[in-house]
Amino acid sequence: MLSLPVYHIAHIIGLIFVFIGFGALLSSESAKSAMKWHGIGLLISLVSGFGMLAKLGIFKSMPTWVYIKLALWLVLGFLPVLAKRRVLAAPAVVLLAVIVGATMGYLGYLKPSF
Repeated sequence: MLSLPVYHIAHIIGLIFVFIGFGALLSSESAKSAMKWHGIGLLISLVSGFGMLAKLGIFKSMPTWVYIKLALWLVLGFLPVLAKRRVLAAPAVVLLAVIVGATMGYLGYLKPSF
């Protein structure tokens, strides 16, 4: 098993890939390339996130903020579909992604009790 800092760094790298995917999707890059980076980032962030939960000893009795983060992770995964199908304008997708990412960061760092 890896150390907590390694999981944390991997988690951040995964989220960087997610947002690189958003940038590529909303620029002139091909959607296939964008979705590749986005998907890789989502996978890395999910695996490293569960690794951190296991290291913190809260994997078996996950608090509410973890379930909220999982729901927001699904939103991040779905946002490119809204952009690709032009359900939302690109600036709106970027704004939503930033808001979701900031909320996930808040929950992950402060771990509020609900």
